[in-house]
Amino acid sequence: MTITQRVVHTIDFDVVPMPGTALLHEGQRYVVTGSDLHRRKDGELVPIIYWQSHCAECGAPFECWSGMRSGTLNRRCRLHHAPGKAVTAAGKKHASNHLRKYGTRRKR
Repeated sequence: MTITQRVVHTIDFDVVPMPGTALLHEGQRYVVTGSDLHRRKDGELVPIIYWQSHCAECGAPFECWSGMRSGTLNRRCRLHHAPGKAVTAAGKKHASNHLRKYGTRRKR
């Protein structure tokens, strides 16, 4: 009996996904490597999911984490980490429209 790998397209889980679950996000593949509990500032324990992927710039493997419901993940390794810089042409177009409408992000 062969077990097929579960593939999802959004981070929207009711229960923690099994290790090996794959996420395809904007053409980049992420694989669940594990999970843990995280204590928030208000003291509540929430589950987090650990993901492994490959850097969109250099192809080196890297790890990141997310909550059970999240919009996006890191696309690059620590060396090439570039917040706000789109990887794909579609992402660049989306970012351009967003910046035109809302302006640049302000540091707090």
